[in-house]
Amino acid sequence: MTQNSFWAYIDASEKSGEGFGCFSLPHILWLVVLAAGIFFFSFAYKRSNEKGRDHLRKGMALFLMLFEMGKQCVVGLTDAPAAVHLPLHICSFAEYAILIDTFWPDNRLFKPVLCYAFLPAAFMALLFPTVTAYPPISFYAIHQFVLHAAIIAYILARYIAGDMLMNYTGVWISLGMILALALPVYLIDKTFDRNYMFLLRHSNNPALKFIWNLSGGSGGFAYILGLALLTLLMFHFVFCVFTLIQKLRCRQKSAKMD
Repeated sequence: MTQNSFWAYIDASEKSGEGFGCFSLPHILWLVVLAAGIFFFSFAYKRSNEKGRDHLRKGMALFLMLFEMGKQCVVGLTDAPAAVHLPLHICSFAEYAILIDTFWPDNRLFKPVLCYAFLPAAFMALLFPTVTAYPPISFYAIHQFVLHAAIIAYILARYIAGDMLMNYTGVWISLGMILALALPVYLIDKTFDRNYMFLLRHSNNPALKFIWNLSGGSGGFAYILGLALLTLLMFHFVFCVFTLIQKLRCRQKSAKMD
């Protein structure tokens, strides 16, 4: 791989010859390394005092903002299509939510959407990356993997440390916030023929392609409705997972007291 190919933009539909497949060896190695980083950050956050946690939260939020700015600089300097890389995807909004959560750590509005919406979205982005056309060690591949791992690390660290207690109301708060974000993004997609938040096309994502085919294979309102139902189903699944974890925690505490 040349220095130029490290920074080069590759359209997702192109075959570069240097890409990698989902769950190939390079992908698995990326996941192992990122899992170690997520574990280290979560462990450090849980063991820290309140001042240390505040520094870690703000440090992660600053890193995410600077990392996104760095990407925009690379896009501008390498003549990559700027419209493709505008921060209007679902995990871009996760960066903004983390920034708000950092300076308002006791909020009850953004904690649910971080756990119910942005955490599973970031997991999906790591498991089914959209940068498989790139070499596994290239700027855009590194950016996608590190960005989503950082989002996961922040949210999991907060949850593991007991900073976030999820309830069923959060499911509907999260759905409302996502729908409120999706409306203006959909208008942008329709006006400029973009696909932010995958509202117009499935972009070969396996889960979205299933919804696309199930809703008639032509997009439009049926596809949007399918996305909304899939989102609501995912939120309920995540709620069940968090509920199970919280019950196991309560049982462990009860056992220790006995």
